[in-house]
Amino acid sequence: MYIAIDDTYGPVDSAPSKYVTGARRTHVAVIFPNDQVDDIRQQVTNCLDFFGEKLSARPEELHFVDIYNRNGVWNDMTNGENLAIISAFANIYNLYNWRVNIQTIDDRTLLDQPALQNFPKIDNLDPKNRDDLSLYLLCLKLRREIQKLDEDTWIFIDEGKKRPNTQFGEVFFSDLNVNVSGTYSSSSSEPLLQIADFLAFSVNRMTHLSLKPTRTDTDQWFMSTIGKMNINCADIPTTSLKPNFTIKDFDELHRVDRVSKGLE
Repeated sequence: MYIAIDDTYGPVDSAPSKYVTGARRTHVAVIFPNDQVDDIRQQVTNCLDFFGEKLSARPEELHFVDIYNRNGVWNDMTNGENLAIISAFANIYNLYNWRVNIQTIDDRTLLDQPALQNFPKIDNLDPKNRDDLSLYLLCLKLRREIQKLDEDTWIFIDEGKKRPNTQFGEVFFSDLNVNVSGTYSSSSSEPLLQIADFLAFSVNRMTHLSLKPTRTDTDQWFMSTIGKMNINCADIPTTSLKPNFTIKDFDELHRVDRVSKGLE
């Protein structure tokens, strides 16, 4: 199987929530079956070629923060085409329903579990660094996935921490009974990372909008569109809220979840 990992960030300032707090660091892993990978890569490349015919230049990659905000070459999309792209990829996800793993570290995480930062360094990941700790804990989850499926695995992590083609995971996955190849890669050269970017953007944007005191029609559209994806992830329990839910409502969901896990 193949796993693509992308990261996303929340604001440093504290959020207006008791449970979703400041300085969030999140890593999202999307798991792809072997028999789909070649087609996914080709279809993403075809999308970029298509947009290159419609825009002022061919985009190097599908970067969904830029698409949503119409940054750079996406500025040409003045009639809602950017939202249509979001909708199309939500439909694509609904069709394939790839498994997703999510790990977030924020102020609340470290308040609940301060000992996490005392974990030993592994594969140049320092648990005292929030970015590293988020990826570190995600890799522990992925170990369980790989052990359960018992398949040779190729992991691609979006560049940023390391240069493209830098190897990763020699220690994290060394004792497994299957071969695991981990590499830092650029999303422009590895299309699977562009799917991970979409999931990471969607999760982060949903969190941001959930914390807004008021929401625009576009905000409501986005939350409805992404909510209907039913992301295949044990880290995201399914629930429903009225469209004008408040931060108090949002926090109550977290409180109930925390009680079920023995955190309160």
